[in-house]
Amino acid sequence: MPNIDLHLHTFHSDGMLTVEALLNLAASKGLTCVSITDHDTFVAYATAPKIAESLGVELIPGIEISSVDKGRDIHILGYFCDIQNQEFLAALDIQHERRKDRVRTSLEKLRKLHIDISYEQVEKFCPGVSIGRPHIATAMLHAGYVSSFQEAFSMYLKEGAPAYTALDGLTPEKAIELIKKSGGLAVMAHPEYTDADDLIPKLVEYGIAGIEVYNYKTAKNFKKYKKLAKKYGLVETGGSDFHYEGSGLLGKQELPYSIVENLKAKLNS
Repeated sequence: MPNIDLHLHTFHSDGMLTVEALLNLAASKGLTCVSITDHDTFVAYATAPKIAESLGVELIPGIEISSVDKGRDIHILGYFCDIQNQEFLAALDIQHERRKDRVRTSLEKLRKLHIDISYEQVEKFCPGVSIGRPHIATAMLHAGYVSSFQEAFSMYLKEGAPAYTALDGLTPEKAIELIKKSGGLAVMAHPEYTDADDLIPKLVEYGIAGIEVYNYKTAKNFKKYKKLAKKYGLVETGGSDFHYEGSGLLGKQELPYSIVENLKAKLNS
């Protein structure tokens, strides 16, 4: 059975692997179709198509957009987007500046807690354009302020923690609009983790095409999201939300190619 994964991150956002390393790992795990969905950037696609082709892996253009609704982070996945769409790219440029501002604000909060990390220190751990909390956590770990990456998040950077700063980003409606205008399909990422079920009817109204039913962050209640997908006529998608090799997530969940076929059918309709 062909095995797919439609939610992967590289070091161009908050993943740990290069594009080549990620795709080689995916191929070694028997994945036949993948999508790199870095946060707010298509940079991986400068090299990914040729690498994927050489490995015999089908590559679907993808992205994960960080949007905000009433202070809540709502992540919207986009598939089959035109990665050269100028309106989309201009919006992403603004998003990158918002990410930088978010990091600077969190660093100011950390300084008040006697954790002195500079923006330049954080930037060293972000080879891509989508700088964020994982890069702050890595800088804190290397500077000796925390004993683990997870400690940085749990004590300082997760939502509700003292150095957390909400991203002043796009609205979900605008994110979906950008994806649709670029010829793509919008999908709600890890709905259980997002904890915004009340927003799903609105997302459907905005034109969302699918919901990520199969994700380790949704594992406990995937039946609930299958029912919601059926109720609203949404494609059930899935992926590992892979960030680093030690997570053991890549290739762990067998997802059928019929998910891709359903997305393509939705796109063509």
